[in-house]
Amino acid sequence: MDNRRIVVVYQGRTFEFEKSMTVKQLLNELRLNPLEHLVQVDGKLYTEDRTIKPGSQVVIRRVTSAG
Repeated sequence: MDNRRIVVVYQGRTFEFEKSMTVKQLLNELRLNPLEHLVQVDGKLYTEDRTIKPGSQVVIRRVTSAG
């Protein structure tokens, strides 16, 4: 894994970012609704205010409520 990049996997696609950013910034960058997605960083769930640093492996999962 490249320690200088954030590697993001979402729906079978891979994205790479070179700078630190919050979960909220990442979701905005990918134009994803934070109410419909969970972000897992290195195996741990992150809230919108947490910072993702280069060297992290990120998985974004879409979630729905069947209310």
